[in-house]
This record gives sequence, C-alpha cells and structure tokens, in this order.
Amino acid sequence: MREDMVWNVIVENFNSKKIETYNIFNHGRFREDLEDNYKYNKNDYDAFCEQLNRDLRYYFWSKCEWEVIVSGWPNNDIEEKIDVYDQVIQNRDIFFKYTWDMCHARKNAKNVDIDFSEVE
Repeated sequence: MREDMVWNVIVENFNSKKIETYNIFNHGRFREDLEDNYKYNKNDYDAFCEQLNRDLRYYFWSKCEWEVIVSGWPNNDIEEKIDVYDQVIQNRDIFFKYTWDMCHARKNAKNVDIDFSEVE
C-alpha cells in the first residue's frame, strides 16, 4: 500500500502506557487484505466497500487491544468504550472513498510509463 495512506485513530499504547494516535494502514495484515480486496474488486466500488467493512470489523472491532474509554470532562459520569472500528466508521463514506482513491492512485502510479527521452 502507499506509504502516504494515513487514517489516524486514538489507541492506548500498552508499552508506554499513553494514549497515542495510530495509523490503521500500519497494521500489516489489514494492509495486505486491503491490497487483495482492491486487486479483486478494482472495478466494483460497492464490493470493495463491503469487503473493506468486513476487514475493519475483523481486525478492529470489539477487541480490547483496540478499545479506549472516552469520558466527559471534568468529573463527568459519562463514559463510553469505543474501538478503532467505531472511530473509523463514523466517517464511513469519507474513509471508503479515501481508501478507494488512494488504491487507484497507487495502481495508476505503477502503470505509468515514464518517457526519459526528453529529459536533458
């Protein structure tokens, strides 16, 4: 996948015991499945989005390592547990279009023939 693909979410880093931002495209298996998804569905946006949603659920939905608790401030009794899937899916249409467009850009970048004959 392209190195410039970025979709940040908030997660807890168990090693540093800090809340940090995490680019979901840095998840190796998710990225590999995204590449396969695009390869098989590059001409069908709806099928691509359906599979992308399934992959998001598989990797980031309801797993404690991807969950954080959000609370009101100050000293509010309101708390809600959210996971990476919840964070991404709130902007579902934007995320799906962004991912589709970036995959297309990658494909087009690989297929471009550069003519060096005019380079001095």
